[in-house]
Amino acid sequence: VFFVSSFSARSRRTMGERRMYSMVQRLNTLSTITISNLGFFTMILALSTFYFHSFVDMEPHVEVKLNAIRKFGRLGIQRYYGNEEAHVSLDLDADLRPLLHWNVKQLFVYVSASWHNKAHKLSEVMLWDFIIDSKEQAQFYFQGLNSKYPLVDKGKHLRDANVTLSFHWNTMPHSGMMFFSKKGSQSVTFPAKYIDGHTPKLY
Repeated sequence: VFFVSSFSARSRRTMGERRMYSMVQRLNTLSTITISNLGFFTMILALSTFYFHSFVDMEPHVEVKLNAIRKFGRLGIQRYYGNEEAHVSLDLDADLRPLLHWNVKQLFVYVSASWHNKAHKLSEVMLWDFIIDSKEQAQFYFQGLNSKYPLVDKGKHLRDANVTLSFHWNTMPHSGMMFFSKKGSQSVTFPAKYIDGHTPKLY
C-alpha cells in the first residue's frame, strides 16, 4: 500500500511538472516563432529598398531657381566687422512621388546654398526644409517662396560670389538604410553691392 501511494504521488507530481513545463515550452516556442518571423519580414522589407533603388525608375522631377534677393547686407550691431546675410526667395517645382513606396516612412527635403571663398574652401547653409509623409505632399510648386533661414557668410565673401542652389532629399525607411540624394542645382552670381529691403534684385 505504501508503494502504491508513493508511486501515485510521484506520478501526479511528475504529470504536474510535465504540464507546467509544456505550457512554458509552448509559450517559448510561440514567442521564438513570432520574433523570427518579424525579423525575417523586416529583413525582406529592408532588402526591398535596394530593389527599388537598383531596378525601378525612381527619378523625381525637381527644379529649383533663385527668384529674388530680398535683402543683402551686414549682420549684427557692428556692421563693418559683422558677417554678411542675405534673405532670398525661391521658385520650387518638384514631383517626388516616384520616391515613395511601401518601405518609405517619410522624406526630408531641403534646399541648400553653397559657395567657395578664401577663408573657407566650401561654405554651405540650409535655406528651406520640409517633411513629406504622403503622396499628396510629394508634388508641389512654389513661386517666390521666402526662405525659412537666411543665407549667412562668416566674413565678407558673398559679394560677387558664385552661389549654387541644390535640392536635397533624405529617404527615411521603415526598416533599412537611409538614402541621400540631390538634384536641380542652379548657380547664380550674387551682386557686388548690398541690397536693402525696398529694392530687391529679381532673377
